[in-house]
Amino acid sequence: MEHIKQCPFCAELINDKAIICRYCHSILGSGAIEKDGELARVRIKTNDKIYIGDVFVPQHMERVSDVINDTRHFIVLINAKEETKTSEVNIGILAINKNIIEWVRFIGYK
Repeated sequence: MEHIKQCPFCAELINDKAIICRYCHSILGSGAIEKDGELARVRIKTNDKIYIGDVFVPQHMERVSDVINDTRHFIVLINAKEETKTSEVNIGILAINKNIIEWVRFIGYK
């Protein structure tokens, strides 16, 4: 029988031996994981909000679009901010369900 646990970031059920959540890509523990890659700055529009943040693009994925179009249900932004009409509100880490994303704009690599 497979042992499962809940991801502390996106609440999906995952294997308890997982070191990276298969849904939101969050790093769950230490171990031999791929840490090579780049942070890409993006602007994302959802149903009613716009966010700016950094997306981790692993070395085996060459573009932000590869991360956006993979089979996972969430995209994780770090250093995230919500744009409002008058300012930006710091959020920190944000997992966004890909089903509510209207568009993604690439700003640049950090």
